[in-house]
Amino acid sequence: MKLKDRIAIITGGGRGIGRATAIAFANEGANIVLAARTEKEINAVAEEVKELGSSAIAIQTDVQQKSEVDTLVRSTLNTFGKVDILVNNAGVAIHNPIPKIREEDWDFTMSVNLKGVFLCTQAVFSHMCKQESGHIVNVSSVSGKIGHVNGGAYCASKFAVIGFTETTNNEGRRYGVKASVVCPGPVDTKMRRDNHPDDVIEHLTRPEDVAELILFLVTQPKHAHTVEAVIRTPLM
Repeated sequence: MKLKDRIAIITGGGRGIGRATAIAFANEGANIVLAARTEKEINAVAEEVKELGSSAIAIQTDVQQKSEVDTLVRSTLNTFGKVDILVNNAGVAIHNPIPKIREEDWDFTMSVNLKGVFLCTQAVFSHMCKQESGHIVNVSSVSGKIGHVNGGAYCASKFAVIGFTETTNNEGRRYGVKASVVCPGPVDTKMRRDNHPDDVIEHLTRPEDVAELILFLVTQPKHAHTVEAVIRTPLM
């Protein structure tokens, strides 16, 4: 098993890409810490992980709140003694043209999509550096590569995640800590369906496909490293 006895924290772990990543990691022997605001969802995924033979805990967490993120990491260390992998997957999307972007929507998008990545990274970074190993994977988007109509807040937050990932990788390199960013195209998740009810589901990337890419990133040999990986939408 490629991740036997590794400890992975996954934010936004109750559904979509987060759930699929938890299952993919558990199938390779990792023990999973699931974080999200909806406790019922992460509890359900924790049970799925346990059925696969791995340990799992679910910790209700709002990644916007430093105190809750610190509790998440402290609880992980108290339970498992280390953190090997962090997947920053929690995210929101509110789409409007620039004149109609409400200030509160802008702030909320930046707080979850960018501040949440920062807080979670900061909470594990020193620990990973001290143990001289660790991998942080941030889920951005192709919207972090190319801006699109009605994506002012969302695209800005996802562009920023890519930049923060590169800094994290450069600061961590000397300590054996890697950072990668995944940029999927449209994925069949609840967030996508809520924003794009007219999507043809068959034309969307599956959460499991993104999870397999994340698994590939964190199981590369020690001296191999992919900083950025883009998933294009299947041909229509």
